[in-house]
Amino acid sequence: MRIADAEVDPGRLIEWVCCDFKRFVPSEVVDIRIGELRDQGLDVPDEFVVEMPGPWNGPVKVVHRDAERLHLVTLRGHMEAGQVQFRAREDDGLLVFEIELWACPGTRLVHLLYSHLRVAKEIQLNMWVRFCLAAASQSGGRPVGGVHISTRWLPSPGTDPVGPPPSPGTCSADPALSRGGPSAGGSGEPGSRQERPRRDGR
Repeated sequence: MRIADAEVDPGRLIEWVCCDFKRFVPSEVVDIRIGELRDQGLDVPDEFVVEMPGPWNGPVKVVHRDAERLHLVTLRGHMEAGQVQFRAREDDGLLVFEIELWACPGTRLVHLLYSHLRVAKEIQLNMWVRFCLAAASQSGGRPVGGVHISTRWLPSPGTDPVGPPPSPGTCSADPALSRGGPSAGGSGEPGSRQERPRRDGR
């Protein structure tokens, strides 16, 4: 998401994400269970749980934080095996907020509901879109062009790709809002890549 007229710089926005993570997620869909944090908010090696409807509770751990990036990885018991980065930067006078997610289904049930029935994927997509919109709101700016989503699917190791051969890779990917690369949310078939704008959380 590109944000115009922001009242904060990238470092301040990431600081807010780290200090008040719950503020950025849709509370009617997702709850965040975090223990007592230090003054600087989420930092290495903090752990917390993302609670979603159904069997989707996901423990995660902070593995890196710097002035413009927060990096989380999933822990045992999460519905996915993967990692997510929240980044902010400036580009051509605009504040750019990005979420990049790489993940593989953690179980066969998740694979069915996520990759085929798409139940869990739609819940997750809504969460990340709303997260981006909340980032724009918290920055005091306004979204430019909505939320842009790009998804790339890669075959799991040792399997044949379905559909056109994808770019080289070793894990299925569901990235979010990256620079010219794969981004979280969106929809597509294995071996394909899609981009589409979203202007709200629906």
